[in-house]
Formats: sequence, structure tokens, C-alpha cells
Amino acid sequence: MSIAKFLRRHRRKTLGVTFALALPAILLVVMAQLAKPVSHEDTLNVAAIALHDYYSVNPPYGVWTFNGVRITDDERLVVDVHVSVIPHATFIETRNKRIRYSYLKLACPAATANVHKWLDKIPVWINLNFHGKTLLEGACPRGSKSSIFAS
Repeated sequence: MSIAKFLRRHRRKTLGVTFALALPAILLVVMAQLAKPVSHEDTLNVAAIALHDYYSVNPPYGVWTFNGVRITDDERLVVDVHVSVIPHATFIETRNKRIRYSYLKLACPAATANVHKWLDKIPVWINLNFHGKTLLEGACPRGSKSSIFAS
């Protein structure tokens, strides 16, 4: 039996099956067209809330003070951290850039933290302060869990 004979013989069944399969597909296409894309501003706000929640439970380096998360005018997420231990602050001030950056990485979220799901590849900037003076500001590394640069 050829396909043309089968379609002629079972015309009502094939029309019903075609309609039953086409209707959900059309509805999905219409819903996808009507859905609003998430703006970059909304993504930044969600990431800022996730970072705030993360740092309220996990203080940076365990002893430093988390002062908040802010979104700058150039759309960066900046985490303000106060280095509350005086020997840490003086050590960071007197070292070269590589060692200072390694201390900055201590304030970054852990590579295994769930907050990275919400960051969606948005870089996190850390601003290390000591009594109103900025010690160092830089971006956290975006290494994977197995990378040697992961914090």
C-alpha cells in the first residue's frame, strides 16, 4: 500500500492526528514570541541579591567585614569589603601587586559556591578597604572548579 492510498483511506484520522500535533506546536511558538527577554539590569539586580545573601552567610576570608554589594554606573557588581584585621591590612599595603591580588582573591566567592549560578558569567569586583582607604580593587577570577586560579 502506498502512502497516497493510505492517506486517502484514513483521511479523517490523519487530519485529527495532524491537528492534535500541530496545535501544541503553534501554541509553543506563540508563547515563545510573546515572552519577554530578561534585561541586563534585571540580571545584575538578581546577581547583586545573590551575592548579598552569600556574603551575609560567608564573610570574606572569615574575619573581614562585608559592607555591601553595589552596581556601578558602568554596570559592574562591586563588593565592598573592610579589612578589619590591622596586620592583614598592613601586609596587603606593603606587598607587590601579585601578592595583593592573591589576598583580593580570598574575598571572592568560592568556586564551588551556588552563587555562580545566579551570576551568569557576570564578573564580580572586590573593593578592599581599610578605614576609608582603598587597598585594592580588582575582578575575581573566572576559573572553573578545577582551575589553579579558582579561589
